[in-house]
Amino acid sequence: MMNSGLRFSLRVLVAVIALALFGGLGCANGEFRFGDPFDREMTLSEAQHQYTILIRWSEFQKAGTYVSEDERDAFLDRMDQVEDARFTDYESGEVELDDDHETATIEVTYTVYTPNSPYELEVQETQEWTRSGVGNKWQVSSTFEGLQQLAFN
Repeated sequence: MMNSGLRFSLRVLVAVIALALFGGLGCANGEFRFGDPFDREMTLSEAQHQYTILIRWSEFQKAGTYVSEDERDAFLDRMDQVEDARFTDYESGEVELDDDHETATIEVTYTVYTPNSPYELEVQETQEWTRSGVGNKWQVSSTFEGLQQLAFN
């Protein structure tokens, strides 16, 4: 029969091992929130999903809040050129996270048409997400391929 002190030590050991194994999983996906115990900032997956949904619904001004400040005006100008475009669907690729967990790249494919053309086109967006330090203020630098075709339809 095991004494209560040994049982307690085994429970503590199991809890420490479980935390070590499962605690690192969130960090690998940019999900750790070191400096924000009240969950005020978004994780990478939350920020990327919200931004992509805003693009999908042509809410470019709102999506611009996720774009890094030094690129925001150029982003909004570029998106104004395709204000008549209708984004009907999107598909996000896998997240490629750097070793420091401060930069992530995600390829997104949108299906888009314009009222002037009955044909749908695919537009590729490369989303480069960055954060500084261990905080969760993720900002995107966005590059579109195929957006120019929409401006002329």
